[in-house]
Amino acid sequence: MFIKTNPVDEHIDDEVLLKAHRNFAVNRIKEAVVIDKPMPDWVNRDAFTLTHLHKLGKLEPTNSHEIKLVLKVQKYACQHLFERPLADNQQIERIDDNWNRVTATVANTQRLEDWLVSMSQLAVVEAPNELRAAVRERLLSAIELYKD
Repeated sequence: MFIKTNPVDEHIDDEVLLKAHRNFAVNRIKEAVVIDKPMPDWVNRDAFTLTHLHKLGKLEPTNSHEIKLVLKVQKYACQHLFERPLADNQQIERIDDNWNRVTATVANTQRLEDWLVSMSQLAVVEAPNELRAAVRERLLSAIELYKD
């Protein structure tokens, strides 16, 4: 099956795309077409087991536990969390005209920390304190790069 995603990237070779780590939000797929090409050789009976995906580096190890994440998120930056929640138990409450509070039980991963750093001025980690400190440290480190 060929999934049409971004017209700008259609010139990229399918083999290159298959090797790249790609995430697709199903609700954003606009078109899918069945094609007559055989499956790639990496797709086999074992291809989608947790063990095999971990070997390929497609699974991100967690920090051995889930955490209760509490974020203060700017209202407009929070809109995508209604479409793509962080977890099944995610709750969003209005704080005021500019901010929402998001709570969710999530895996404590490097990807989560990276996402929170990328949110920089749009979100503040309120809990847990260890994650708040890690994000704060990374943001302070980034600020150092911009000092003259």
